[in-house]
Amino acid sequence: MVEPSVKTATTPIIDELTRKMTAAWRQRRDDEEGYRGFHTCACGAFSDNKDHWVGGLLTNSLCLHYLAFHRDDLPQEELDKVRALDYGEEEPTEKELAFPTRARDWVVAQGENA
Repeated sequence: MVEPSVKTATTPIIDELTRKMTAAWRQRRDDEEGYRGFHTCACGAFSDNKDHWVGGLLTNSLCLHYLAFHRDDLPQEELDKVRALDYGEEEPTEKELAFPTRARDWVVAQGENA
């Protein structure tokens, strides 16, 4: 679990770590109980309202988003946990990446109106 800053990558980082987390994410276990609300990332991406277990690690539905768009905010120890996952590698979908919705850096970089 991390709280990234508003600084957001202009394009998603799709590399070994993102693909490893994607493969592990697709094998996750979701908690049956949900929270009353949901988390909103600093860039505007929304999580769901549940905890998720990926390879024995507690995370939320924005784990792929954090790897792809907020890599610089992730502590090395969290990256090492992802590196240790052993579920293979898969390409993430746009939905799984949860593209930013209001990050000024990202919107401007995409050539849209802020």
